[in-house]
Amino acid sequence: MGLDLTGLGSVADLAKGLVNRFFPPAMSDTEKAAAQIQIEQMLEQRETALIDLQRSVITAEMAQGDNYTKRARPTIVYFGLGAIGLVHVLLPVLAWLVLTLMGKPIVLPTIALPEQFWLTWGGVCSIWMIGRSAEKRGQSGKMLSLITGSK
Repeated sequence: MGLDLTGLGSVADLAKGLVNRFFPPAMSDTEKAAAQIQIEQMLEQRETALIDLQRSVITAEMAQGDNYTKRARPTIVYFGLGAIGLVHVLLPVLAWLVLTLMGKPIVLPTIALPEQFWLTWGGVCSIWMIGRSAEKRGQSGKMLSLITGSK
């Protein structure tokens, strides 16, 4: 079967595996080949239907007038910035200000995020930005589509 980087294998390999596993061993090679071709056709029809459905959803999203839906893919970037600002900047400063005004002054806490947050959020944003840059340069491909969410 060769090296399969996706873990999915080809349609022909899948169909052949199904025929070999589920059809009786007494079937002739001609019958097995016919069954394999039939399964391949069904799998390809299913894949085509899924791609058509995805295409229609994306087309509908792009046809509507709501600009946020058209550019919603970077929402995780905006959410991350909001979380940074709220939890690690605004709330500590607000707590410091309120306690100082109440006559219970405290030292302003150090504004620092957990390392896991930076690694996760920074990784997601970096991959997304690299994908968008490649897309803007006119590059395309399945991996790029997975990164940017576009077709």
